[in-house]
Amino acid sequence: MTVKILIRAVALLVCAKLVLAGAYLYFQACPGPPVTVDAAAASAGERANAAAESGEKECRPELLSVIRARARELEKRKAELDKREKDLQILQDDIRTMLAELKKLQQELKGPVKKARKESEARFQHLVGVYSSMEPGRAAALLGKMDEDTVTRIFASMKSKKVAAIMALMDPETAASISARLTRMGAGK
Repeated sequence: MTVKILIRAVALLVCAKLVLAGAYLYFQACPGPPVTVDAAAASAGERANAAAESGEKECRPELLSVIRARARELEKRKAELDKREKDLQILQDDIRTMLAELKKLQQELKGPVKKARKESEARFQHLVGVYSSMEPGRAAALLGKMDEDTVTRIFASMKSKKVAAIMALMDPETAASISARLTRMGAGK
């Protein structure tokens, strides 16, 4: 919306500048009262006669051609700005349509994503239950082979006494690293 307003403002400024420049040139070329429409439509000889009869000074043809050229330029610029405005409107409509489609797709995907998250969390909680019910020595052997991020998440979901029993049987360096991760995880909450 602001781009559209900006384009209109620029177009108005350009139009105003050209009109003022054209008016200035016109009055420089045609001192005195303006030539009537009938006189402007007449041939060069008739214009001179009409200007002489009414006391008007004839406009210099080179300045009139400059004014006409400026007017054509102004019309061309206006047409270009109108085309740009239409193109921008089309693009804006396309963007709105795409946004609406994306929002619709997002709504459609919310359900399956939520379901997948629930299933993933359920599987994870099942895994926590499996390791919680294992003997500490067996759990320590298996968890010692897993990546520390997963072990940290599992330990964060287990009871402290069970974690302590398993960590006591793990490699001391691994246990220390997991302890540090658990501490950072607790500080992040």
